[in-house]
Amino acid sequence: MTAAQTQEQIIAKYPSLEGKVHIASDLRVWVDALPASEFEDLLAYVHDEMKYDFFHLVIGLDSGENLEFVYILSQWEAPADNEVLLLLKQYAPKSNPVIKSVSDRYANATWHERELVDLLGAIVEDLPPGLSYPLPDGWPEGNYPLRKDWKVEFFDPLTLTYNPPAPAEEKPEEGGAK
Repeated sequence: MTAAQTQEQIIAKYPSLEGKVHIASDLRVWVDALPASEFEDLLAYVHDEMKYDFFHLVIGLDSGENLEFVYILSQWEAPADNEVLLLLKQYAPKSNPVIKSVSDRYANATWHERELVDLLGAIVEDLPPGLSYPLPDGWPEGNYPLRKDWKVEFFDPLTLTYNPPAPAEEKPEEGGAK
């Protein structure tokens, strides 16, 4: 399947994605970031119907208000010199970064999703139980080193503590009531 065929087939099934499915090169197609519900439906379609059945990796990004997750997929049977990579993106608000695990379709995604949990604070529903990865045991809860607001200079690697400065207290206004 070519990049153009991939784009056409996705848009034919999901007309609302017109203008959101892009051909980056002869062998690369990407879809703009989607909310979780739309992403899950598209993922099922590209896996089950289009046979994008090989998971390469997922990349997590902090884009400010949201966390974004870029899944890189291909077709297992595709010839190596003609392998179209499909990049599907989903986003979730940082305030509630819940996404559903893709490990039911792509078993090799489990460790990648554990990285999203440890490094970005994603909440991955239906992720099989297992060890934390890649952060060490004892890593302080609620500290996600790939988020933009996490600063390495406040982390003490000897004690595994995160010590940002206390917020400055507001000063009372001059000449106020006594």
